[in-house]
Amino acid sequence: MKNYSRANTGIDLNLIPVFIEVVRCGSMAKASLRLEMSRPAVSLALKRFNQLFDEPLFFRKGLYLEPTENALALTSALEMLVGNIHDNIAEVNSGKNKTPAHHTPGLDNIMLQSEPTA
Repeated sequence: MKNYSRANTGIDLNLIPVFIEVVRCGSMAKASLRLEMSRPAVSLALKRFNQLFDEPLFFRKGLYLEPTENALALTSALEMLVGNIHDNIAEVNSGKNKTPAHHTPGLDNIMLQSEPTA
């Protein structure tokens, strides 16, 4: 299994919801309220996320941030991925999926803790 940790990739996945919310709201101030974060924290997170890319993701228009076409495409893809993560967690928590769909080393012990092992 590939290691997607921040130490290996340099990507902090905690920045993704901040980016998505800024795109949705069009401003860091509105996003900070919805995320229940301070404005400086949102600003710093967005700056760190922007550093992952070779070109800017937003253009400033007065008090608002207008996402570029690349930012809009990225947002759409990230929203689907985050939605899939939430759906998978909900499915596991609902008990519908007692075993992993694909074998992941170490995951068997986590998913099947209540069942006896042979």
